[in-house]
Amino acid sequence: MTIIATGFNTGDAAGSVAALATKLAHLAQIGATGAEITATGLDAVVACRLIPSQVAAVRAAMAAHDLAYSMHAPIAINLMDEAHRDLQRRAALVSMELAAEIGARVVVLHPGRCTPLDWVNRRAELLAFERELLAEVADRAQVLGVRIAYENISPNARVIDGLETSYSLDPAQLAEQLEALNHPAVVACLDISHAQQGATLWGFDMIAACLRLAPHIGHIHYSDSTGWPATIASRHMGETHFFGLGDMHAPPGFGLVDFAALEAQLTVLPDTRIVIEIKSNFKAHSEASTLAAAQGFAAAVNARQMAGNTAIKTEAGA
Repeated sequence: MTIIATGFNTGDAAGSVAALATKLAHLAQIGATGAEITATGLDAVVACRLIPSQVAAVRAAMAAHDLAYSMHAPIAINLMDEAHRDLQRRAALVSMELAAEIGARVVVLHPGRCTPLDWVNRRAELLAFERELLAEVADRAQVLGVRIAYENISPNARVIDGLETSYSLDPAQLAEQLEALNHPAVVACLDISHAQQGATLWGFDMIAACLRLAPHIGHIHYSDSTGWPATIASRHMGETHFFGLGDMHAPPGFGLVDFAALEAQLTVLPDTRIVIEIKSNFKAHSEASTLAAAQGFAAAVNARQMAGNTAIKTEAGA
């Protein structure tokens, strides 16, 4: 099967494995088949070192449920950060170790970020620097039986303020970097909402960019947004949702993503997982409908790819 599981991210457990266990039990109860663990907030890693007692507790909580697990590494990991090369390297490597220890088979990482000036002046050098570090981390992941899913990022506040940028705002550019890396333990994580936001900010075709990334997609983050950048000052998340700004993490239909067009054309790699990322206020009224929508998306993509594969085999045998 191409897409093997559909579930939710668990969010920050604030040091409480009991809270994580409760979330996982809920996901299993509502019919989710996967879950994405947030690496931070569990205290299973401190100072880039595993804390054995916490690792064991997290592993036990996860093992209680038959879910396909992935893990989101800290967003602060940045393999283009030359000034903190060793620390970033250790953080990425210990993320692979943690995932292997707790039974998460996929680790989501955010690609490199740098200042806009450095990107203009040193693009090729920075891309090569990132590939060197990522290849080392990927080598370790491969030994551990873990797959890295490199995620196209959103135009966060630092991007909007002109303090940093990333090629991965465009899924098509992420595809180019993954092709240059060419490592069997690294796939793409397509964040659908992030792609919508990047397309609005940079003016590219969102669907076309996702299809360019398709040969590398082994993981999906599923949520909606308008794509409109968060350039209006607001006091809290409710106001940004009211306006429809930024990384909304909303259910399908609350933003402007054309899920039908994406579903009708997207292809993905075997063993892909869909992880739903919606905010708690949306979960309160749309958790079940979003899970059903994501499961329908997965079923449609699987059916179309299966039909396509069957047709190819039939033609080859003719």
